[in-house]
Amino acid sequence: MSIRSASAVMILLSVSGVAYSAEPAAAQSGALGSALGDITKMPDLFRGTWMSYASFVEADATRNVPYTPKAQKYVDAYKHRRDIPYAEDGCRSPGLPISMRTGPISFAYSPGLITIYMQNVGNTRFIRMNQAQGPTSPRYYGNSVGHFEGDTLVIETVDFVPEITFQYGVGTPLPPETTRGTFGLGPPPADPAGAARRGGGPSAAAPLSLGSLSAAIWGPHGPDMRMVERMRVIAPDTLEVNLTIYDDTVWTKPYVTATRNYRRTASGQPQEWICTVSITSFDPETNSYTDKDPEEMVKFLDKLGR
Repeated sequence: MSIRSASAVMILLSVSGVAYSAEPAAAQSGALGSALGDITKMPDLFRGTWMSYASFVEADATRNVPYTPKAQKYVDAYKHRRDIPYAEDGCRSPGLPISMRTGPISFAYSPGLITIYMQNVGNTRFIRMNQAQGPTSPRYYGNSVGHFEGDTLVIETVDFVPEITFQYGVGTPLPPETTRGTFGLGPPPADPAGAARRGGGPSAAAPLSLGSLSAAIWGPHGPDMRMVERMRVIAPDTLEVNLTIYDDTVWTKPYVTATRNYRRTASGQPQEWICTVSITSFDPETNSYTDKDPEEMVKFLDKLGR
């Protein structure tokens, strides 16, 4: 904008009675998360990285809520899968909420903005603090705005692309089979109590199995679907996250997911991760993703100089 144009804007604002300030509206509000010094007043989110060992799919059928008639027809005709409809196929992100559950996350802060780096997908979320939602174009991680309610960070997110991996609920799992897809994580750990301590919840005691994967019902979300996350540090190294999903094209009431606990990791530093080549492929005969042969992939990557 030229000096002349800027002067004209100032004149128009003065005539209309609107006070002008170069300071962003969020910073003027004085709400926590607007000013540089607020980082010392916020919960201890920003030190180290956070890891959850709980399943990234919902496995508790008691959390199912009634479907709308349209969604019920979809569920009645649904063919269950042995894997989620995403396994790095084409390096595509599953979007929210799956991306928040598949690896270490780390928080960073600048005035009016909290970012969350999701290491296992190599992407970053942006949460604008104390601002109006406003219209935006659809994204894999949506349009997020946040505010603090006491010591709880509340994040509301809307505007998702249709391609995100979206779970309707839990159905009847497919019979087990010897083959498994990329996300079949094998038998339960030898130390379930230790796993529960690390992940902070009962679901962490039993890693994701083909049964819980194939029981999941995946489908399209509605255009006005929104997610509300509530994040709270409940112990020096434990972060509790609760998620409620609203979609009146799928459910007749909000879907409340299982509480997930994240533990602050000892390493503390996020690592760069970039998906360059998809290492999985979907096999329609087995209804699951399968890993490509590692030796063949090494040869392929060597040819690419990676």
